[in-house]
Amino acid sequence: MIDTKLIILEGLPATGKTTTSQFLQIQLERNGHTVEWVHEVADPHPTIFIPDRLALDERYKKIALEKWADFAEKALGNLEEIHIVDSAVFQCHIFLFLLNSAPPSDLQNFVREIFNIIAPLKPCLFYLYRGDTEASINFLERDRGTQDLTKLWERDRALPYYRDKPEGAEGFKQFLRDYAAMAQGLFDTAACKKAALEIVHEDWTHCKNEMLSFLGIEGMPEPEGRPVDGVYRNETLQFEMAVDGFTMVDPVGNTRGLIPKSKNEFYVERLPTVLRFERPGRVVIAGSPICEEWTATGTIFEKS
Repeated sequence: MIDTKLIILEGLPATGKTTTSQFLQIQLERNGHTVEWVHEVADPHPTIFIPDRLALDERYKKIALEKWADFAEKALGNLEEIHIVDSAVFQCHIFLFLLNSAPPSDLQNFVREIFNIIAPLKPCLFYLYRGDTEASINFLERDRGTQDLTKLWERDRALPYYRDKPEGAEGFKQFLRDYAAMAQGLFDTAACKKAALEIVHEDWTHCKNEMLSFLGIEGMPEPEGRPVDGVYRNETLQFEMAVDGFTMVDPVGNTRGLIPKSKNEFYVERLPTVLRFERPGRVVIAGSPICEEWTATGTIFEKS
């Protein structure tokens, strides 16, 4: 029997946090639970606060902790719902504290305050990692390209962390090494039920089974259902999406899988978004919105 109202996913970039968050959402819902998956780019995000110019000061800490307190209060007001958050406790704060060259103890103390706030939710933490940090860095570079790592360095190069670091992708790789060390320290001291899951062999079946066992739920098969093929448009917003079997091309041009939620509802791969086929010629967006405008709840697409 699951005994938490808050599941936290953390790990280096490209360790599968988003995919794992959706897997847990789906399995929890198939087990009869009400679930909210708070994607790291949820719009608005209930806990993440990005300060101007990534400034780290007491104002930031005050606002960030107030957001967590508000989130916890609302979650405690509906104990029937389980929340899944990814990258919101470790990752966003490691980026901010590390880029500002703050002492590691400052980050430890700040994250400890977050765990004090969310303690009534009985949080559990999954930390996804590869035993060799260089393996994670190499995977990220292969997956996203060296140019993407360079862009991340360019975005933040003016911040204190990079003053004595290499330029370009090599500078961001050093950032990831320091990130991994800080994340491990945060995991070790996290005051909650927790599990570290090594993914170096990419054995996702074993990893998923471990998480289900940890939560005390069973893996449930997907229901029957098939999307209605076609091209769907929202003329007002000038959005278009194409559905072909269990694949869609979203209005931004990304190809995503569709996973049955019910006979006429389908999870969109790697998003907290759901397509609801209300009738053969209409799709309504459900789930939770992210920063991409087309994901707004209630948006209607009509078949061309």
